[in-house]
Amino acid sequence: MSELLTIGEVAELAHVATSTIRYYERRGLLAADARRSGQRRYRTETLRRLVFIGMMQDAGLGLDDIQGVLGASGAAEWKAIAGRRLELLDHQIARLQQARAYLAGAIHCRFDHPATDCALMGAEIDRRLAEPGTYPEPGTYPEPGIRPDS
Repeated sequence: MSELLTIGEVAELAHVATSTIRYYERRGLLAADARRSGQRRYRTETLRRLVFIGMMQDAGLGLDDIQGVLGASGAAEWKAIAGRRLELLDHQIARLQQARAYLAGAIHCRFDHPATDCALMGAEIDRRLAEPGTYPEPGTYPEPGIRPDS
């Protein structure tokens, strides 16, 4: 794949819309490598950069952080960005594992209703009542799925 690719070819190979590529160009994340008859052309390296952007989005980084990673002046700079996201992912994973344990316990509860008859859920309700302030009001989380107490 040493020849220059059209925007449509790059979009198809990277599984994104051509409008996404144009948007990333406006944001400074990508640049066309050449133009032929006014049409954008891209090298394989640019395609790989586009796929990398998608991978970083899959990891939960926003475009500003991705721009920071791509434009980092050294390893310490991009690793700091990645480290912050990794910490948030660890918090999310811990919360999800806890939520899974609650639901799994409720499903295996032999009684009719988890809010009133399940010992596992009842113990967690009691813990939360005994430790006020360990979890925020619903809807006040700083980021979806993340609570300050996790």
